[in-house]
Amino acid sequence: MSNSFHDDVRDRLNAIKEQNLLRTRRVVEPLGQGRCRIEGRELWDFSSNDYHGYSLDPAIQSAAIKAIEQYGVGARASVLISGWTPAHQDLCDALRNFESVDEILLCSSGYAACQGAIASLVQEEDILFCDRLNHACLIDGCRLSKAKLRVYRHEDMTTLRRELTKAQSIQGRRWIVTETVFGMDGTNAPLVELVQLAEEFDAYLICDEAHATGVYGSSGQGLIGQFREQGELTAELIERRIPVRIGTLSKALGSQGGFVAGSAETIQLLWNTSRPLMFSTGLSIAACASATAAIKQLQAHPQQISKLRNQSRQFRLNLKRSGFEVLGQENSPIIPVVLHNEEKTMEWAKELESRGFLVGAIRPPTVPQGTARLRITLSSIHPERSTDKLIKALQELQESSVEKT
Repeated sequence: MSNSFHDDVRDRLNAIKEQNLLRTRRVVEPLGQGRCRIEGRELWDFSSNDYHGYSLDPAIQSAAIKAIEQYGVGARASVLISGWTPAHQDLCDALRNFESVDEILLCSSGYAACQGAIASLVQEEDILFCDRLNHACLIDGCRLSKAKLRVYRHEDMTTLRRELTKAQSIQGRRWIVTETVFGMDGTNAPLVELVQLAEEFDAYLICDEAHATGVYGSSGQGLIGQFREQGELTAELIERRIPVRIGTLSKALGSQGGFVAGSAETIQLLWNTSRPLMFSTGLSIAACASATAAIKQLQAHPQQISKLRNQSRQFRLNLKRSGFEVLGQENSPIIPVVLHNEEKTMEWAKELESRGFLVGAIRPPTVPQGTARLRITLSSIHPERSTDKLIKALQELQESSVEKT
């Protein structure tokens, strides 16, 4: 090659810049109550996944500090050697009860949980059906499994049925992989229909509940738990067709890490075959203790969940009334405002920040080409005045944009 390595790096970075796709990081100081500080300026934070503000909840912080004083800061080793502390066991017990399952696998991140579970459970002779908008960790897990992979259009049950029909003669198993709540669109998977298809075609579901845990269900058990409570999915059907479900500790629970929930034998197999688990140091003590405390908080204060859903419904309705293109389920706290153009999306995010609002600007390849968007995320601790002010700022930007054209 004629170019040096450093020249190649520079060229690739320049190509990213020219497409308005360069990503950077900066210091964001969380302040609590839905606010943050950047470079000395206080902003309303509408960009995080901390759906109930638990990352700064005093009781949860106290639980983490107490656990650190008892057991130290880090796990010190893989959980399969000597990194499984009483804090890890407490979290495992809390999650088992919370998810109504036999056993729990704890992982260093939701990404590791998804990747490790799929790559371990799916065999090379199997076939996977993956929603096009699934998170990268699910897609990477599918690829690592070496099984045949079929990607279907987002929530397109007609195409999925057709592909399942074609795959009836394969020797291996059929797996359907989906997020239950899609993180960039705020849409819910048609879970009941997916389970019905799995039952009809003798397939199995792997469900990622990352954005559903703490948001759906009467006490935050996720979308699967909500459908079980409503009687749309029986416990027997869930056990038969959804052998594992994956969750995260780093969104609504305000901590860090991920988990896989399933039967005792399934989880024991993952303890012995999931490479991201086997070759990583265990979760930190603080992550375990804070997640355990957050679960208790959710169960003690379920009104936070209904408050968040009501807030989200009203905010989305107000945006639509103002003429914005808004995606997602009506009560989802993930509220994407589609602007299509990458440059416009970045400009609006910058302008909103100047007006006191931190909002995520999401561009390809995170989302498909032509669907660049502002990703607004609500929290149950956002006061009504903050959402009203954000609506007003967006309306003013829209009016200004129309005047320019």
